[in-house]
Amino acid sequence: MARMREWTSILGALAAAVALCSCGDGRGGHRAHAYRGHSAHWDQSAVPVSLQCAACHPKEFEEWAGSDHAWAMRKISSKLDAAPFRGQSQQAHGETTHFLARANGAPFLRVEAEGAEPAEFDAVFAIGKVPLVQYLVRGNDGGCQVTSAAWDSAERGRHGLRSVDTQNGNQWFDVFRDDARQRSNGMGERAAGEWGHWQGRGMNWDSQCAWCHMTGFHKNYDVRQDQYRAEWKELGVTCIQCHKLADKPAPDGCMVAPADRKLSPMRAHDNCASCHARREELDDNFTAGDRFDDHFRLELPRVPGVFYPNGIQRDEDYCETGFRLSRMGMRGVTCIECHDAHTGALLHPAENNELCLRCHAEHQKVNGVEAPYVDRGDTFTCPAGTKGHMCVECHMPESTYMGRDPRRDHTLLPPDPRLSLEIGTPNACTMCHAGKDNEWAAKAVEKRYGEHSWLEGYRPRFRAVAHAMDGQFNQDEMLAAYAQEENPAWRATMLGLLSQMPRTDAVLQTALQATRDASPMLRAAAAELLGADCPERLLKDSCRSVRHAAVRALLPSVPDDSPAMKEYQETLALQADQPAGAMQLAQLSLVRQDLGEAERQYRRAVELDPASAVPRMDYAVFLDRLNRPVEALQQMLDCAAAHPQDAEVQYRLALILAEVGQREAARHAANKAVQLNPQHEAAAQLLRALQP
Repeated sequence: MARMREWTSILGALAAAVALCSCGDGRGGHRAHAYRGHSAHWDQSAVPVSLQCAACHPKEFEEWAGSDHAWAMRKISSKLDAAPFRGQSQQAHGETTHFLARANGAPFLRVEAEGAEPAEFDAVFAIGKVPLVQYLVRGNDGGCQVTSAAWDSAERGRHGLRSVDTQNGNQWFDVFRDDARQRSNGMGERAAGEWGHWQGRGMNWDSQCAWCHMTGFHKNYDVRQDQYRAEWKELGVTCIQCHKLADKPAPDGCMVAPADRKLSPMRAHDNCASCHARREELDDNFTAGDRFDDHFRLELPRVPGVFYPNGIQRDEDYCETGFRLSRMGMRGVTCIECHDAHTGALLHPAENNELCLRCHAEHQKVNGVEAPYVDRGDTFTCPAGTKGHMCVECHMPESTYMGRDPRRDHTLLPPDPRLSLEIGTPNACTMCHAGKDNEWAAKAVEKRYGEHSWLEGYRPRFRAVAHAMDGQFNQDEMLAAYAQEENPAWRATMLGLLSQMPRTDAVLQTALQATRDASPMLRAAAAELLGADCPERLLKDSCRSVRHAAVRALLPSVPDDSPAMKEYQETLALQADQPAGAMQLAQLSLVRQDLGEAERQYRRAVELDPASAVPRMDYAVFLDRLNRPVEALQQMLDCAAAHPQDAEVQYRLALILAEVGQREAARHAANKAVQLNPQHEAAAQLLRALQP
């Protein structure tokens, strides 16, 4: 979060709304009154609008007050934050951090790093309650930074979360250093100056986190001054984030208009998805009742490292993508079928499978669709009384994020160890039976269900996606999988992967048909694939994510004064505080032949992420096009020094070296690129051309 407006001004602005709020007194009149109960919320005065809701809805307010939503963001508390700041220390990322308190009890961090003066940072806000708490400190850009140091609250067991720490909490840890998956990727240590370091732009609260932890948040980033001037309505995710606040009270005195008090299941689901999704923000104006795809572009399993080829979570992906890829999500099941809207807790216990079997063993219909029947006694592979006898353990396996936060996958897939052997996807069997391998698990599943079981029906889509992710582009395989696929999210995934393959007539016809599909995801993916062949009618599509994709596809020919272009520019302005946003602004400036602005944005991208290869490479290409090869070479030399094992960097360096006449050095760089990646055909061709 960024520099906030004074609380007195916020409360003053809300006073009129509170004064207007009244509820029926049972005699046909209205009278204003306030909530007089007590709840588990950390500070009820911090949610003045929601506190007024509580006057008429005390039960719902008290249920919400103990939820993760209510604790998603709070002010520092002398009571709640005393234990973490009693002089403990932690070492991570080449720094030693001491967690201390001033004479007045205010918590702060003292950070010591070799070769630098110690720095002190006051903790200004806290986020989360279970299983960990993170703290925010002020940044130099008017916003806040999220510390990678987190406090293990030791309350997991009381909330149904398994402990992943042998010391049982009440300690500081680093969300990156303790993450085994990150360590295996060489990302355990994040050096100062890197995008992902806790003081870098990747850990900027206003840009990366705040919208989902606060109510009515707007970061208000000023690109010229590189400053945040954030505003919000309430701390945490409160009543008016899920129930749209009306411009004026309804006739019965309620702040929420009658039409917005009870959303349809799908509109309620979209409200949940606005935060519980890995997505690109197209604007910051989403409100309860809006469609998700009007404001966000959902991330799909199209690139390695984010999702596995079967859609299972790999990076920190949250829930929505997996759920859209599932049969349940496709058939209209929503979040509130399983989760209480106010507490966030499960509506029924998962331990005895009632959560799942209440529909699947009782022929129940959800949103008009009958759940497939599951025989209570003939379904489970593992014996009763074991962990594997729980539906969620097989169909929603847990992965740990942020070091100590276990989260369940929402693709709801059956475990398929035979496919794991083939394409490397994870499966719940070996995730649970850590001492067993996929061959053992595959034989166990085939013994129970048969070698050619119904699992084979899922496999073509996963094989096609896996091969494309690995660079083994097989257009016929992908088109065949697309043709038999019924899930729009998977079809959109496949269209996105087809955009990396040669555009044959069959691919173009498939994409053109998809431009008229009912799914915005499919129409947007089709626009991206078609590029300059994208129909101009998509610039006027009913959904913003589709219009956004169409503008990008048709960018050189879209008029500056068209509504779609103006909307696109608003999105770029919103994203301008991140290096990717700066690069998009640079590309737009190139289209407009504004070379000065393009260079300024490329330089901003490099400054925002100095350790990354992509901004420097793109900037070098830009400089080379301007006939400034010496400056381009310097960018590539800096890039190669920071990324000596990146084949693409070495190839780009070789190109520039060859251009400035340094053939021997160019040959050395091209040879290194080929050694690093023998499949890099362009580097191999360059190396052959540079041979004496």
